[in-house]
Amino acid sequence: MKNRIQELEKIESKNAQLQKRIDDLEQIDLSEMAVLTQKMNSVDGIVNDLATQTKDVGRKLEQIASSKVEGLDPQTRKYLQDIQTQLTSDTLTLQHDDTRGYDSSIRFKDKDGALGGSIKRVVKGDITGLSIATKNKSGSLVDRVKFYDDKDAYIHGQCFIRGTDTSIFDEIARQLTPRFLGLLQGRTMVRSANLRVRASIGDIISGSDIEYWAYPSENSSGYISVSATQEHTMAVSAENARKRWRIMGKTDSYYITLYWLQEVINFDD
Repeated sequence: MKNRIQELEKIESKNAQLQKRIDDLEQIDLSEMAVLTQKMNSVDGIVNDLATQTKDVGRKLEQIASSKVEGLDPQTRKYLQDIQTQLTSDTLTLQHDDTRGYDSSIRFKDKDGALGGSIKRVVKGDITGLSIATKNKSGSLVDRVKFYDDKDAYIHGQCFIRGTDTSIFDEIARQLTPRFLGLLQGRTMVRSANLRVRASIGDIISGSDIEYWAYPSENSSGYISVSATQEHTMAVSAENARKRWRIMGKTDSYYITLYWLQEVINFDD
C-alpha cells in the first residue's frame, strides 16, 4: 500500500510540472500574439494613410485635368493656368527672367534622344537677338544664324547684313558686286579664232571645235592670209576647250575665215 501511495505522489508531481509547462507556453503564445497584433495594427494605419494620400493626389489630378484648380494655393493655380493658356493658345511665349541666370531657349532632340539643335535668346552688348544653333560633327551646338534687334544678321559668325544700312538689298548688292565682277572678268570679251567646223552667227559651239585663237592680219599684198595671221595665233587651253562659245561675228577672207567668239556664261542660253 505504501508503495502505491508513493507512486501516486510521483504521478501527481509530474502532472503539476506538466501543467506549469503548459501555462508557460500559453503565456509565450499570448505575448507573441500581442506583438503581432500591434504590428498588424501599425501596418493597417500606414495602409490607411497611403490610401488617403492617394485619394488626395487623384482628386488634385482630376482637378487639373478638368481645369478645376480651386483647391490649390494661389501660386500653383497661377502656374497651372499659365500652362493651360500656353497649351491652348496659337503661340508659345517664353518669358525671360534675369534672376535665373540663363537665357530662354527651345531645344530639339534628334531621333536618338540627344540634343540636336536650339533656338535661344542671345545678347550682343546691349542688343538682344535670336540664335539658331545646330550640332556639329563633334556633337556640340554651334550658332549658325543670329538675328539681332538692330537688324544685323550673322551667318557662321560673320556679319552678312548690317541693319544700319539704308537698304538691306543695297548691302547685299554691295557685298556681291565684287564677286560677280570677278567671275565675269575676261569672260565677256570677244575673241577671234579659227575653227575646225563651219558655223553661223548666233550658233553655240564647243571649245573643242576651236583649232586656235587667231587675230586677222594682212600680208604684204594687203590680203588677210593664213601665213600673216599665224604670226598672232595662240593655242586653246584645256579650260577654254571645256567651255561653250557663241558666234558673235566672222571675218571672211579669200584665204581664211575667222570667227569672233564670246564665252557662254549662262548655260540656259
